[in-house]
Amino acid sequence: MACTKPVKVKTPDGTEKELVPKKVWMLAPKGRKGVKIGLFQDPASGKYFRAKVPDDYPECS
Repeated sequence: MACTKPVKVKTPDGTEKELVPKKVWMLAPKGRKGVKIGLFQDPASGKYFRAKVPDDYPECS
């Protein structure tokens, strides 16, 4: 399933952009509530970076 919803994230150069993540997964230590992390690509530099996405965002790859 592909990610479709854009998320407002801060890119590595410090600007806020609405980007659609390439992949979203759950990052959780055993027995604790985790966070959802998204893999994004900076449109300006083309570099990939990770950022937290809202908990209600569906996991996708």
